[in-house]
Amino acid sequence: MPETMPETMPETTRSATGPPTSTDVPVERVHFGVPTWVRRGGTTSWMLIGMLIAFAVIIGMIAATRDITGPLAIGAFLAIVFVPIVNWLEERGVGRALGAGIVLVGLVVVIGGAGLITAEALGSQSDVLTEHLGGAVDEVKELVADLPISESAVDEVDATARDAAPVARDGVATAVATAVDTAAGLITGMILGAMVLYYLLKDGPMLTRRWVDSKADRADRNATERIVNSALLDVQGYFGGKTALALVNGVSIAIGMYFLGVPGALAIGVVNVIGAYIPYIGAFFGGAFAVLMALGEGGIGLALAAFALVMVAQLVLENLLEPKLLGSSLNLHPLTILLATTLG
Repeated sequence: MPETMPETMPETTRSATGPPTSTDVPVERVHFGVPTWVRRGGTTSWMLIGMLIAFAVIIGMIAATRDITGPLAIGAFLAIVFVPIVNWLEERGVGRALGAGIVLVGLVVVIGGAGLITAEALGSQSDVLTEHLGGAVDEVKELVADLPISESAVDEVDATARDAAPVARDGVATAVATAVDTAAGLITGMILGAMVLYYLLKDGPMLTRRWVDSKADRADRNATERIVNSALLDVQGYFGGKTALALVNGVSIAIGMYFLGVPGALAIGVVNVIGAYIPYIGAFFGGAFAVLMALGEGGIGLALAAFALVMVAQLVLENLLEPKLLGSSLNLHPLTILLATTLG
């Protein structure tokens, strides 16, 4: 009987990355190529996320150390603005230490004088202001009474106010503690800022020169010096344009208040000049002071007239004069200034 031959089994191949297969047919591999623009977009996105995280960390550190960074930034800005005065005094034989002291004392006198003028104006109108505030509240009540407001809505507002009263009462102690802490921080910050300002006025040019000279490469020194000088000129130009804008703002509002018969027109003008240097909230406080003084003198009618005058003055200045003045000071087109301030 012939010998039976075993059935031939197909040859198996072993893959290095998987189990054995029972076929010799090569497997076609599909390569998925990522477009270059996708890779670039992903890399850029991760870089942007990293920059945002770093920026958030820096902002958090600045906020945590604001008692130091705030006075330091203000002192550095004021030093850049007023260092030409110290240089001018030095050219006329006044030592830098004495010149820095003169500028510092002058700033204290100007700011203190503005505060005294404002306090005196408010003090002279305090009694009349209280009386007219009561009258204004009565006028508002009469106005609300004439409006088609249902009694249920009035009862709902009254209930909400009653529910909020205990919360407001419990928060008084916290508010007082916060005010005391804020006042202490403000005084400490003012002292620190004054010392920073004094030393930067006195030794700022020397420190800048030393930093520029520390660059080993001559090209780096020249580039650093150009950048520093350009930055200083830009800050001084901005302050010059802002000063012109603040003076126009304060003078125009003061003249308008004088012709409206609002007392303390000079104080109102001073407050608006100072407020022009403070972004956003400065204009609010300047306008509120003018409205309060008008309310104390002539009631709600004069207060509304003062409010309209302040709004017209600030809107005209913001949309017409600010782009022109700051554009001339910073050598930028007025349209660039208008778009930048509107975006801000």
